[in-house]
Amino acid sequence: MSMTRHSQVAKRYAEALFASLAGSDHAPSSVSEEFQKVVTVLADPKINGTFHHPKTSKERKGELIKLMNLSPITENFLLLVVEKSREGLLPSIAHHFEHLVLDAQHTTIAEVVSAIPLAEETLNDLEQKLHTLTGKTVRIQTNVDPSIGGGMIIKVDGKVIDGSVSHTLKQFQRSLLN
Repeated sequence: MSMTRHSQVAKRYAEALFASLAGSDHAPSSVSEEFQKVVTVLADPKINGTFHHPKTSKERKGELIKLMNLSPITENFLLLVVEKSREGLLPSIAHHFEHLVLDAQHTTIAEVVSAIPLAEETLNDLEQKLHTLTGKTVRIQTNVDPSIGGGMIIKVDGKVIDGSVSHTLKQFQRSLLN
C-alpha cells in the first residue's frame, strides 16, 4: 500500500472514530490520550514484536488489547482495526485522530526545535505570538538539536518558520553563489 493511500485509510478510520464519539458520553480528548498510551505500549520492542508478528492470531491480538483496560469505545475500535488487519496503521490513526480533536478545540501543536533548551518566559512569549498568528490555542512541543547552531525552527499548521543559524548560513551561501 502506498504511503498516500496508507495515510488516507488511517485518516478515514480516525474520522470514523471521531464521528462515533459525537453525542456519546466519551470526551474525544480522553479517547485521544488513551489512544496515545496504546501506541506507546505497542511501540515497546517486546510487545511490538509479538503484536505485529505474522504468526500472532487476531484472537491473541484482541486478548492483548483487552489486557490494556481501555474504555469500551477505544477497546471496540482497536478490536475492529485488528479484525480488518489494519493494526499497522494505529500510530497514523492516532496522529490523525489527535489532530481532529485539536481542531475541534481550536488548538494546534507547534513543534519548536532550538539549539539549547528554551526558558519558560521565551516559550510563553512564543505561545502568544503563535496564537496571534494562527488564531488558535497553541501547545508547544520542544526538541533540542545543537546542530542548528542557534535560533529556532517552528512547524505549525503545515508551515515551517526556519530561523536557525544553519538555515541563515545556507541562504547566505546560496546568495554568494548566485
